[in-house]
Amino acid sequence: MTPAHPNRALPAMDPSPAIIGRIDEPVIVRRPETRKTPILIASPHSGRTYPPDIIAQAALPLPVLRRSEDAYMDLLVEPGPGIGITTILAPFPRVFIDPNRSTRELDRELFADFSGDETGDTPHVQAGLGVVPRISADGRPIYTQPLDLAEARRRIATYYRPYHGAIEVELQAACDVFGMGLLLDMHSMPAAAGGGIDAVLGDRHGTSCDPEIMARIEAAFRDAGLTVRRNQPYAGGYTTAFYGRPKDCRHAVQIEINRGLYLDETRVTRSGTFAALQTVLTTVLTDLAAVNWHENRL
Repeated sequence: MTPAHPNRALPAMDPSPAIIGRIDEPVIVRRPETRKTPILIASPHSGRTYPPDIIAQAALPLPVLRRSEDAYMDLLVEPGPGIGITTILAPFPRVFIDPNRSTRELDRELFADFSGDETGDTPHVQAGLGVVPRISADGRPIYTQPLDLAEARRRIATYYRPYHGAIEVELQAACDVFGMGLLLDMHSMPAAAGGGIDAVLGDRHGTSCDPEIMARIEAAFRDAGLTVRRNQPYAGGYTTAFYGRPKDCRHAVQIEINRGLYLDETRVTRSGTFAALQTVLTTVLTDLAAVNWHENRL
């Protein structure tokens, strides 16, 4: 599938549904009427409801904050429950709390009362992209002043833990019914990072997913006309590493979709090819959902 030009003209009808308001549900779980497959879809970075307090604290305007989103991924996978796939969505924005990080990835530069015992000093933290990000997608500071650690703990308790709790519940349910669970962690990547590739599939270099399952996923993408690469430049983040335990019949794959296929990256609005990509991804998911994983356990 040839990526759309990231600055192509957009339909006038395309809305910008970012909301400044209270988040009433920390996680949204959409289940099918009948559980037909052990596949789960998670979208940790498509949330676009911005609490008023983050807007008040932010050094950047909302349109710039939104560039950190995997924008509209929740809408791209919206057909999932109709196919029989449970979807788990984070409604909160990535710049507020990032559920694809460990809770120990706290940034010493962001918190006024930081304690060295409360961090995992990972490359993400060093880059300002810890569990509470310090910088935006374009490298600018998000906040006007340091935060208190109590605020990080509140966000983790209120938003992060319910999101991961939902993944754990649904993954265990899949294991109970099918003898295995397969988590597809859905993300989008900047068109420039994709290098002309439509999708990058990350399995932590073969450690988070059985190789035969990974090959079946890759085939589904290729059969739908998408160009695919494995693990470069994205091998999978915290979610993939944490839930991907093939020896326990739990498999996890991070999927990065080229934003040039469906998004105006500057304005964070859907492009004219959004519907076409949604149709292609629905074909991929329908193909995978049709596999009789229970009888063909790998």
